[in-house]
This record gives sequence, C-alpha cells and structure tokens, in this order.
Amino acid sequence: MPQHKSNMAARFAVSAAVLISVALPAAAVNAQPAVIGGEQCFYTRNINGFQAPNDRTVYIRVGVNDIYRLDLMNDCPGLTFRQGFGLQSAGGDPWICKAIQATVVYRDTGIHNRCPVSAIHKLTPAEVAALPKRDLP
Repeated sequence: MPQHKSNMAARFAVSAAVLISVALPAAAVNAQPAVIGGEQCFYTRNINGFQAPNDRTVYIRVGVNDIYRLDLMNDCPGLTFRQGFGLQSAGGDPWICKAIQATVVYRDTGIHNRCPVSAIHKLTPAEVAALPKRDLP
C-alpha cells in the first residue's frame, strides 16, 4: 500500500475513535429508560433522588418522572436516616433491569452497609399519586 494511503487510513481511524469517545458519554447522559427482554430498565446515573420510608424499602426517582420501588432482601438498619446512598449494579453495568443486579450501599456511623435488592417495581402514575408526600424521592 502506498505511504499516503496508509497515512490517510490511520488519520481516518484516529478521527473515528475521537468521534466515538466524544459521542458515547454524551449519549449516556441522555440515556432514557429502556425495555430489555421485557424488563423495564433504568440507567443508574439518571437517579435523581431517593427516599427510604423504612429499613426494607427505597423509592428512587429516575430522570424527572419515573419512580421505582426497591424492596430489599433484609432489614437495613439506619437506612431511613441516611442523607445519601448508592446503588451498585452487578458487574459495573450502568443499566439495571432485574433486582439481582442491584445492591443498595450506604454508611451508618462509619460502617459500610450493603443491602441486596429483592424486587424492583416501576410505579404507575396512580401509585405515585397514592404515595404519602414524605415518601416521594
């Protein structure tokens, strides 16, 4: 292959890599809830708030309008008093589609706590309207 063609191909490859590296993070920021394999999925970076009305339930707001209820496998003492929490997904995948993929993490008096999620339910508008205001994320 002549030298100028191989230089052109190299420039094209570099340009394509730069465009992809810029476009992917921008697309991730605007990621919308998706349906994958019949499951309602959400992007963890789109979580905008949470509320824990008790030690086994967490409500999260995803984006502006979507609210999900996370039921926890066991009691997570002190969760209701936390000012912050994290939601880790198995394998580092930023999309959560099933409960088995999710673990709530928080600190209580300096101790790291992990609470596996047993169920995820996207609330309907009627279910959101029925929630007490104090439980809304």
